[in-house]
Amino acid sequence: MADSKPNEFTKKKFERKVAPSKAPLRLLKKKQRDLQRLLQNKDKLKDLPEDVVKDTETKLKDITAQVNEMSQTNQSKAEQDNKAKEEKKAAAAAAKKSTVNQQKLTELRRSTRKVRAFKKQHPNYASSEEESKAFAELELDLLYIKHYPKDEEYISIFPESSLTEDQIKARAEIRSKIESAVASGEIKKGSAQKNDSPATEAATNGKRPASNWSDDEDEEESDDNDDSNKKLKQE
Repeated sequence: MADSKPNEFTKKKFERKVAPSKAPLRLLKKKQRDLQRLLQNKDKLKDLPEDVVKDTETKLKDITAQVNEMSQTNQSKAEQDNKAKEEKKAAAAAAKKSTVNQQKLTELRRSTRKVRAFKKQHPNYASSEEESKAFAELELDLLYIKHYPKDEEYISIFPESSLTEDQIKARAEIRSKIESAVASGEIKKGSAQKNDSPATEAATNGKRPASNWSDDEDEEESDDNDDSNKKLKQE
């Protein structure tokens, strides 16, 4: 008795898969080509009645009109889909930028408070080599946040989770570049700069730098105002 089970090694017939939205247009184009071939075949046309030929020509005109209409519709839909993708991408980028700007603003305030606290705790830090180095690192934190390169993904000074080795290395390289820019005079300590972020603009004032460095403003004056307001409320 022959085995009724299908042979798993039997070669399957290839079937081209077409998206459902494109299937009707594909069929119309096939009909259009068939009618065009028929009308171009003079040997067949001479054997056909005149009314059949005219009917075929009418059908070809109708199908051609449908093909053109569907092609334009599909093209318009593709353009709308691409536009929607671009808008979604732009919205995601804007949301990410807003998050990063808020993170930088928070870190800027935190670093500013650290600098102010260090000055109060070590009023004579300039006369101590060790304290001077510690203060220079705190100042570099501020400069790192203010002048972080715009074309680089921001790496936090106060990360909530552990950084990768590549991130640690990249952060150290950027700090070194900023330190060199300060030494060369490209970046000035305490220079007033303006950030692209609306949140930072509301909290700070200054002029936009001409270089590629990004531009968060020092929050020290803003923090002083906050402290003064708190004291007034307590009184």
